[in-house]
Amino acid sequence: MLFEVTSETPSRALTIDDIAVGDMVVQSVVFDVEKYAALACLARDRAPVHDDQVFASQRRFDAPVIQGLAVASRFSRLMDMYLPGERAILERVEFKYHRPVYANRNLLYCCRVHRVLKPLRVVGLTLSVSVDSVDHVTGQCQCLIL
Repeated sequence: MLFEVTSETPSRALTIDDIAVGDMVVQSVVFDVEKYAALACLARDRAPVHDDQVFASQRRFDAPVIQGLAVASRFSRLMDMYLPGERAILERVEFKYHRPVYANRNLLYCCRVHRVLKPLRVVGLTLSVSVDSVDHVTGQCQCLIL
């Protein structure tokens, strides 16, 4: 089942029996300057590739690059509120960064269930962040359902 969320979508408290392989949650997000600045302030990552247009251009980037963990941070909302939902505890996560992510681009976040181990109450998710149908970040995680 595909579940598309917005910033106003209420959270879900799914049980292990409510979750099936193939279930998916997606959300479209634009990291505008305000969101980017808030995450950069929290991370305190002052590397010039994130703030300096000239430095980024000299390294063959189109613009300053949003910090990788800032991009990945949006998965916390999708996993904890929607799939697997409010009863989920993140046990492990892994990300691969394939392409840079720039501010003011429409990012499509997707979490898809690839494994459900009901006796252990464990759910495995495949994660992706894409821009214009091209993956920029991919990953996997495992959650325990309480």
